[in-house]
Amino acid sequence: MILTQELYTLAARHEPYRELCARWMRRSRTLLEQHFDAATARQLDALIEGLALHRALDDTPPDRALTREAVARITTTA
Repeated sequence: MILTQELYTLAARHEPYRELCARWMRRSRTLLEQHFDAATARQLDALIEGLALHRALDDTPPDRALTREAVARITTTA
């Protein structure tokens, strides 16, 4: 997790690392798009990144129930 955050910091400051992160995010979304439409894949990708960060740094990290509910809200049509 620390290396990921350091990479994001480098990406914010240096174009070559920004391009690396952009490719990484595109690859992740491409894999998710095998199962979901593009908009949903983008939302899930952001959820995964955010939950990983919260899990690593939050005093009370999200549990599996919260994760399941968040995924259901994104992937289930109203």
